[in-house]
Amino acid sequence: MTFTKLLAVCGVLLLAVGSSMGTGVAIRACAGNRPIPTEVRVEGCTVPPCDLVRGTDAIMDMDFTAPFAAANLRTEVMATALGVTAPFELPADRAAACNWLLNAQCPVSANEDITYRLSMPVLLIYPRVSLTVEINLVDDDGQSLACFMLDARVVSGRTV
Repeated sequence: MTFTKLLAVCGVLLLAVGSSMGTGVAIRACAGNRPIPTEVRVEGCTVPPCDLVRGTDAIMDMDFTAPFAAANLRTEVMATALGVTAPFELPADRAAACNWLLNAQCPVSANEDITYRLSMPVLLIYPRVSLTVEINLVDDDGQSLACFMLDARVVSGRTV
C-alpha cells in the first residue's frame, strides 16, 4: 500500500467516525492523557470495527466538555493501517471544526458542553483495509480539547 493510499484510508476512517443518531460507540483513549469525549456516535455503527462504505459519507458526532477556553478549533486525524501510522490532512473546510459545532460556536468557553460533527466522503479509490483512526480536536496552539481512537474498516458498498 502506498503512502498516498494510506492517507486516503485515513480520511475514510475519519469519515467513519461519523455520527449515528443512536447509542455511543466504544472508543479508546489517545496517548498522552489527552481528554476523551463524553460520547462518540458513528452513523450505522454501534460496535467497532465501524464499516466505512466506499462511495458514501461517514458521519460522526462527538460530545465533549471543553477543558479550557479556545478561540478556534481544528481537527487532526491520524490513521494506522497495516502497521503504518500516517497523518491525514482534511480539506480545509472540514478541518475547521468551528464550522461543525452543532450546539455552540467559537470561541468556546471552559466547561462548555459541545457536540462536534465530522462528515467526510469515503472515496471509491480507498482500499478495503482495517484501520485505527485517531481524531483529535485541538486549539490554535495544538492543545487537545478531545481525542479518541476508533477501530474501523473500509468496505465496498452493497449492490442491489
